[in-house]
Amino acid sequence: MAVKRYDGSAWQTVAGLGAQGAAATSSSIATWVKTASGGETSVSGNDDSSQPLSYTVGQELVFINGVLQKRGDDYTATTGNSITGLTALTAGDIVSVWTVNAFSVTNAISNTIVDAKGDILVGTGADTPGRLAVGTNDYVLTADSTTGTGLKWAAPAAGGMTLLSTTTFSGSSITVSSISQDYTDLVGVIVDLYANNTGNGTYIRFNGDTGSNYAYSGVRNIGTTVSAQASLSDTRIILVPRSATSNTDKKKTFGTFTIPKYTGSHNKLIVNRTNGSDETDGVSMHNVGMWDDTTAVSSLVLFGDYTFSGGTLYLYGVK
Repeated sequence: MAVKRYDGSAWQTVAGLGAQGAAATSSSIATWVKTASGGETSVSGNDDSSQPLSYTVGQELVFINGVLQKRGDDYTATTGNSITGLTALTAGDIVSVWTVNAFSVTNAISNTIVDAKGDILVGTGADTPGRLAVGTNDYVLTADSTTGTGLKWAAPAAGGMTLLSTTTFSGSSITVSSISQDYTDLVGVIVDLYANNTGNGTYIRFNGDTGSNYAYSGVRNIGTTVSAQASLSDTRIILVPRSATSNTDKKKTFGTFTIPKYTGSHNKLIVNRTNGSDETDGVSMHNVGMWDDTTAVSSLVLFGDYTFSGGTLYLYGVK
């Protein structure tokens, strides 16, 4: 049985040599109880329950009729199997010997099995614990019988939109690279885009491809058709207001684009809806572009025939 002591705020396990609290280990108590026949000054052998006397020297407690005796004054205990030096017992006296024995818990799980914040304990087989390392941010724990632990960290299996990257527009172009392949669609949200000079538009390339592999068509200013164009080295996704020469709310551009099934083995489409909010020279565009390539999209380059002065691209993955 475990021996515990209340320290005023919590129960602490008491172990070998009276160690307590965090320094203590698990313990057990063995008891030996003998009824005296009279005249004994030592006790040994079997007790009233036929249990042999055995104790750990220095960790024994000796009681006579429930009164704790003082080691070295009232008794001597040096052999581990006998108590000597007692005052002669009277017939019917009850001698009790308790010993506190430290022991190790078999099959205990070592704290060294985990080595990083977020690691979890998992079963790797019958009666076999193991470690599953902490997963990628925003991933969820998923059952997978093909892994050694039967579990894995993975992107959510269905539904939801996850922010993959945030990129500030500056200079002549921006690049979003190492795009996760764990989603179905990509959605880009462009906020507060403006430039330091005028130009015809903002363009996009997939995977850095500069070949004549793009096409687009659309409607500008809700009624003006943009002629379909093909064999381009990029596809137009957004128009910047021609007077976007300063950082004012009325001269910034806002827009969204979607690249559906961007990891599939087919030509890639991009659909966008953009508004340039200049009060005197605003531009609105609904556009569909195509990249004539079956490679999964892993990076995007956005550029224009001007220098970006500000704005942000938020790229989301959609299940």
